[in-house]
Amino acid sequence: MEYTTTDAAGTQAVGAALAPLLQAGDVILLDGDLGAGKTTFTKGVAAGLGIHRNVKSPTFNLIKEYHQGRLPLYHMDVYRLEG
Repeated sequence: MEYTTTDAAGTQAVGAALAPLLQAGDVILLDGDLGAGKTTFTKGVAAGLGIHRNVKSPTFNLIKEYHQGRLPLYHMDVYRLEG
């Protein structure tokens, strides 16, 4: 499937729509340039999972964990890792 959005609200809506379909152990990989909307999409997934914390890019942490929702969300930024 392919979805095209034209704004942040639309990108978050796609993430929120996907969230109810997710099961424990599912992995979603996002690839895109800086500013492509990866974290915006993740914010939508978090909202759809019932996570109400502010989701931020894990650029300096490599990983941020959110355990408040229906499933835990592990938001990783691995672009700096080699190999």
